[in-house]
Amino acid sequence: EHDVAVKFAGSGGDGAQTVANLTTHTAINEGFDSTNIPCYGPESRGGTSYADVHIATDEVLSPAVADPHVLVVFNQESLQKFGPTVKKGGTIIYDNAVIEEIPELDDSITLIGVPYTTIANDLGKKMVKNMVALGALQAATNLFPEESFSATIKDAVKARPELLELNLIAFTAGMEACEKAKGNGS
Repeated sequence: EHDVAVKFAGSGGDGAQTVANLTTHTAINEGFDSTNIPCYGPESRGGTSYADVHIATDEVLSPAVADPHVLVVFNQESLQKFGPTVKKGGTIIYDNAVIEEIPELDDSITLIGVPYTTIANDLGKKMVKNMVALGALQAATNLFPEESFSATIKDAVKARPELLELNLIAFTAGMEACEKAKGNGS
């Protein structure tokens, strides 16, 4: 029985919506039922933007996710807001390049800090930090086979093939950084 709820949250330009879409498509390609509810804050840039992705073996019965198993978060505000809603035993993957304060959370929650922004800037494109986050999600949860995500990324950028390599490198870098962070137990 596979029933996972993931919330992606950040500010308008962070790309949370894009990775939520990619995750939903990957789930559907893998034969799961999956829904994605985007939610934009009052301003598209700078406001909180989040998306709830629900993945189930059978049918997703409640698409909205009040208490996600996994939170992928890009900024401080979103962590403050949604961190406390994560299910006991859940996982929070956050951009520790920009998030400095961790709110009070249940002890059962696994926190994994991955510097999405730093990695993306090192690759020369800040916009790929969402791909770094997606790679970190994959390494932390092993939701789907890595190839399935790569296939979805390829499909998503087919109109702009010049972006493919960069996106895949960012995805892999996120996976590696997450494995490293898990190894440190941080």
